[in-house]
Amino acid sequence: MAERRQIALLDFAIAASLAVVPVLLGMLLLVAVIRPADPAAAARSAAADRYVSVRHVAALQTFEAAIVPRAAAAQTPRDAAELLDGIPACRREWSGAPGFGERLLQAFGKAPPASTPADEIVARLGALDDALQRFSTRPNTRTDVPLGIDGARWFGAVAQAFAAPVGSAAYPEQRFALRCADLVGALAALVRSDARMLDSLAWRGTEGRSVIVHWRADQQVAIGARQVMRRNPWGGIAGCIYLGHADADADGAPSHYVGGPRSPARRFCGLPVQVAGGAARPAPQPLDGEPRPGDAVDDTRWMVPPSLGALLQPLDGLRQPSGARLQRYAAATVGAGDAPSTLLTKAERPFNRVVVDGATVEAGLAVELTIDPALQALAQKTAACYTGRHDVCRALGIRRQEDKDAPLGQRLLEGAMVRMAAVAVIDVASGRIEALAGAQSPCARQEVDGPGRDAACDRRLPYPVQYRADALLNPAVFHDAMPASTIKPVMAAAFLSDPEVGARWLAAEQAGLARGGVPPAGTLRAQLMRSDSARFLDRMFCFDKGFLACRRAWYVQTAAATLGWNAGCAEARADCGKEDLLFGRAQDADRADPFGAPALPVAYGRLMSEPLAGRLGAAMQLRPYKSLDAGILKRCAAGLDGRRGTDDDWGRCRGGAVVDVVAEGWGQGHARASALGVAGMMATLAAAANGEQRVRRPHLVASLRRGDRQAIDLGELGIDGIGAQPIGVAREAAEVILGGLSFSHRAGTARTACEQVFDARRCRDIDWLAGKTGTPSFPSDGLSLDELARLCRSGSVSNAEPVRRGACSGLRPYKWYVAAYRTPGEGAAKWTKTIAVLTERNWLKASGQVHGAGDHGPNPSAEIAMQIAGRQVGAIAGVAP
Repeated sequence: MAERRQIALLDFAIAASLAVVPVLLGMLLLVAVIRPADPAAAARSAAADRYVSVRHVAALQTFEAAIVPRAAAAQTPRDAAELLDGIPACRREWSGAPGFGERLLQAFGKAPPASTPADEIVARLGALDDALQRFSTRPNTRTDVPLGIDGARWFGAVAQAFAAPVGSAAYPEQRFALRCADLVGALAALVRSDARMLDSLAWRGTEGRSVIVHWRADQQVAIGARQVMRRNPWGGIAGCIYLGHADADADGAPSHYVGGPRSPARRFCGLPVQVAGGAARPAPQPLDGEPRPGDAVDDTRWMVPPSLGALLQPLDGLRQPSGARLQRYAAATVGAGDAPSTLLTKAERPFNRVVVDGATVEAGLAVELTIDPALQALAQKTAACYTGRHDVCRALGIRRQEDKDAPLGQRLLEGAMVRMAAVAVIDVASGRIEALAGAQSPCARQEVDGPGRDAACDRRLPYPVQYRADALLNPAVFHDAMPASTIKPVMAAAFLSDPEVGARWLAAEQAGLARGGVPPAGTLRAQLMRSDSARFLDRMFCFDKGFLACRRAWYVQTAAATLGWNAGCAEARADCGKEDLLFGRAQDADRADPFGAPALPVAYGRLMSEPLAGRLGAAMQLRPYKSLDAGILKRCAAGLDGRRGTDDDWGRCRGGAVVDVVAEGWGQGHARASALGVAGMMATLAAAANGEQRVRRPHLVASLRRGDRQAIDLGELGIDGIGAQPIGVAREAAEVILGGLSFSHRAGTARTACEQVFDARRCRDIDWLAGKTGTPSFPSDGLSLDELARLCRSGSVSNAEPVRRGACSGLRPYKWYVAAYRTPGEGAAKWTKTIAVLTERNWLKASGQVHGAGDHGPNPSAEIAMQIAGRQVGAIAGVAP
């Protein structure tokens, strides 16, 4: 019996080997056919980072004609016979005639498959038809009408595709004929993972007119090469993306890496690395990718910043082995020349090869991020909680005094405290960006990711619905707003350095700070604590000397630059007020770089700027010094009743150029900042209060490393200008400013927010936090959604009083909060972190009015910051990574 079994297994092994040989020969033939014979074309192919199968695209595009309005769609093929009649060219391949492998199975007594390929294709066409119906009828669908598959139209499109071979720009000398197997692969791609690919296609319901004008009149969808483009499989392995540290050593191993379950990163990035002495660094743990709106509470994706791919896109030329930037660096490294056109073959660039599964392959440079995974997860979950994820609120134990044991935001639309939340956290000492979080409520997201809102969203909301992919990116980085009163620390720094009165004001404030207690009225610290905008404008326009010959507004402009804003604004530029996110480099540093060093300029902060020649939409530049009329300033300061100190001070200022400068003093007008930029400004101020003389600008990339984790000298890549920069704010002035801000949550504008998170007694005792609130102008404060619907739909807003004419504009009801805080550990007396939060307020269900109207109403931004900081410092229990 044993002998007969051994012979049977041997026979089977021989038969299996014979079956594999044709497959291998077929693969070799396939490579020979698709690889260009021309050496120049081969060089172009080797240098390409991405590739696309032209036959796969052509096969997918046959479905452009087949996807039609469901009411007009003919039936999909009912059985295999109808399919084979419709595509007779594939009859032999799909009919189920036994092939070589099946004949082998029959020889060993195995029955043939129960179904033919044609049967499987018919089933997949039915699955695609069902998926299209779900996709086109779901809430906030991206299509105009319900869609389905018309089998007859697909047959016609396939016949045309078979008759016309397709070409490719990469291989201009070759033509490729569509094959039956390509149709099978295209159909499989469309239905894979519950037809997830449908979300990435261009649909008539969401594409703009400039795109649809090129479509056929009856075309519902367009499928292009970019939707199926993939990394070049012959180009090596992309560099890993690391974040976090497993220990406190300067050379500590990263704690995590980003890599999906089926990505090459899972076989390479998680390997332990030997260090000096033979010890091994701990192996980093995998994170599946960027967070998604419906992720489970325990998903590891929360540890990854949203839009990470967009944030790191400028580094693709270094992370990909065939990237032009990396090849230029390699050419210079091995002495093959430094001309920008110099490209190396694989044999000539041996500097970064790694062993994966026993094979040596090329790898791009790894990127080590500054993100703290636990803090990122905490910030991202808190943002999700405040935008309506009640399950996340419960998991984190987030509560508000007003809501008691009920879900957060129960009185607001969607049960969400805010419609959007953006969070940035920066380490003061190092400039490392440790968290970049952002979330939107479901209805806010639907305004920008599809053609309409679903039935659960309030139709009276005064915002147009349009497909805007950029609005779905991480709002902590890609979203800016008027900074409002968050500019007061900048203004205070200018006041305390004023050459005429700064020393006197500083001495008085220092004396008060030494006495302790709540700052008395009239002091700069009290005005910071209560965000007294009128008194700040008095100071900025020199009330102390009768508003005469006042240059203090331009000292504010200088102080903004000292604290990191106004980069690149000396001359009119479209990127005025932007800074490089990746390395925190100076605005002009990349202009002389020999390798074209990567950078991602993002909105940071600008103040006291204006558009070129006063034209809206023009490039921005610093506002030049201009003598302001003292008479106009006096009238503006006096208010409507002619007495200083009233609530109307500066609120209805009139008079030429003065109005524009006053608007900037409110943090309105042309002033703009992002959450990252506001946190960066506060980080510089906190570093000055800590006694630091220099500080590294906020940055997301900690280092670039080879496959063996050896750090690359960034200077050799042409990435310079990233060192610590001098701090232009005196320590004494910074201490006074933060001293005033440390009472904001005790007796100032952040007190009500603090008492929602903690309680009144605990808020009075919190000495580890110093923050500033801000509320940009919003003309619809006080108007209900019913009133807005009448005004905006009827056009009557044009005849309304001037204060209401902006009610239907694009302004959003934002709230700001920025703070420095101290975390436990060594140097606990120093400010260690800064956090900035920007939120878009929501609307109350009962009244239809916006929540937290005015400067002193509830501030959800301050609540979010305190929820995060409180858990990080241990003042609130229950931190959940």
